[in-house]
Amino acid sequence: MSDPIRLTFPDGTSRTLPVGTTAGDALRQWAPERAATFLAALVDGLPVDLSRPLGTEGHLAPITFEDRAGREILQHSAAHLVAKAVVESVPDARPTVGPPTDDGFYYDFDVRPLIPADLDAIRGAIDATVRARAIFHRREVSREDAQKLFAANPYKMRYIADTPAGETISLYDTGTFVDLCRGPHVPDASWLEGVHILGFSAITSEKAAPDRTLQRIRGVGFPTKEALKEYLKLRSEAEARDHRTLGQKLELFTFFDESPGFPAILPNGIVVIRELERFVREHLDEAGYREVRTPLLFAQSVYETSGHWSLYRENMFLTTAEDRVFGWKPMNCPGSMLIFRSRARSYRELPLRLAEFAPIHRLEASGTLHGLTRVREFVQDDAHLFVTEDQIEAEVRKLLDWIARAFSTFRLRWSYELSKRPAQFLGEAAVWDRAEAILERILRDSGIDYKVSPGEGAFYGPKIDIHLRDSLGRPWQTGTIQLDYQMPLRFGLQYQGSDGQLHTPVVVHRTILGSFERFLGVLLEHTGGRLPPWLAPVQARILPVTERQTEAAEGLAAELRKDHIRVEVASTEESLSKRVRTAEVERVPYVIVLGEKEVTADSVALRIRGTKETRTLSRPELRDHLSQRIRSREFDP
Repeated sequence: MSDPIRLTFPDGTSRTLPVGTTAGDALRQWAPERAATFLAALVDGLPVDLSRPLGTEGHLAPITFEDRAGREILQHSAAHLVAKAVVESVPDARPTVGPPTDDGFYYDFDVRPLIPADLDAIRGAIDATVRARAIFHRREVSREDAQKLFAANPYKMRYIADTPAGETISLYDTGTFVDLCRGPHVPDASWLEGVHILGFSAITSEKAAPDRTLQRIRGVGFPTKEALKEYLKLRSEAEARDHRTLGQKLELFTFFDESPGFPAILPNGIVVIRELERFVREHLDEAGYREVRTPLLFAQSVYETSGHWSLYRENMFLTTAEDRVFGWKPMNCPGSMLIFRSRARSYRELPLRLAEFAPIHRLEASGTLHGLTRVREFVQDDAHLFVTEDQIEAEVRKLLDWIARAFSTFRLRWSYELSKRPAQFLGEAAVWDRAEAILERILRDSGIDYKVSPGEGAFYGPKIDIHLRDSLGRPWQTGTIQLDYQMPLRFGLQYQGSDGQLHTPVVVHRTILGSFERFLGVLLEHTGGRLPPWLAPVQARILPVTERQTEAAEGLAAELRKDHIRVEVASTEESLSKRVRTAEVERVPYVIVLGEKEVTADSVALRIRGTKETRTLSRPELRDHLSQRIRSREFDP
């Protein structure tokens, strides 16, 4: 008989259970009233199936669909369900890969072009599997057995060949369908009654032969049909607000086929980005930050020290020069560490707050790219705070206050998530426990409602993630506050304390808006493209009724520009009504009409975006009104 194992649960309680108890059974004993919501489990930060037997003591936590990890697991399970349905409906189809994405999942197949009749058959096969409550059963096999099983599928054979020697190869059986996968998955297909296929398309892929295209099926998964119905309703509303369409219409940004995932920000978009940067920099000045810029490329050795090489390399762009391997920085933190280390430091310099606005690069999979919200190059409102342990609480509280101020300005709702130690992490567990306890105490003492997500921390430290909800109630992850004891140690950072001894600082990594590109995408969908006047590329457009008022319009524009208002004068070539409609389509906040009557009275007719009424104002009243609304960053006109 093996000794029993001791499991610790999220509420701090412990239970002693026999070796071999499954994760699901242990969680059901811990919280039977919530058991129906558990779709997987976290064992010491590692996601596993509920059916996984437990062999050692450790921390055990449930995963639900409300958790980020739970949503990803369900989407990935939905992709497997679709793959099963495809091979049952089109037997010649060869599955390739099917990952979750930010807005659902996709699965790519080497198969003849699909037609609508195929989709009908696939949907029927999905429904049959869901009704049968087919189980996702995991098993581990040898490399040789895996190669025999997938000998007819070159895509799976390549995956097996790329699996490092000694790494476990696992399969999942779902009915008669077998696929390679690390897992975990939902317990059975009844969790997937809310799976919906959004569409299919032909794609080119480096994984396919040069003369072949793959068929990509895109979809989304929910645990119930009711949740899917609500999503589809929301999706129809969201399509009208799609930032990709608005970005093109308002000439804010574009993408080139020759540079996938790298946004090109157009002149109008640059105006918005610069205003967002100005908004952030005002806070930096108030809070005592100093701005830096670090190189875009660092040698491999830097990332080995930071931990990115072993834990993040697959998401990095790499290049070779002069027989050395360099990585395009996926984060700014290694550069800030090197700046701190570049000379001797004293405790009198701390907190040292270094902010950086520089492009960073991440090798996102092509299937996950989505407008501005998932790109390969972006700029963050990034900063690294070098502090003593005694200074952590004060700095984090300031950041929580700034978050509230910032997102209130944009009329966004937000929530907090405490993300704890992942399965792969740097340093000692005891140090992580201390860091997690510090963040949790600050949140609790601040009276903030927050959610705990075991296993979702960064590999170097726990974090408080900020989740926004836009005007349609959709969640977006943007800012983060991360507490890092590991990188300062690995980089050998030290400062001389008041006791004359050398000490290692703690680093708080933080972004508030996050990526400017992503935040712009969120803001466009939040506002439907009707950006607040202070962010609008064109804040006011003057419409002279006839050519005779053009000179007066130009004079008024010059006055408004002195107040730093972005204004332009519309040509009189088109009718006044058409020019008004054009301004509304282009989301211009203020339309100013100048006719003979207005010029004579030294007044204007002001039309505010979203209304059909006009107000008569004197020119000084107009300047005061526009300046005040813009300067105070009012959300609406």
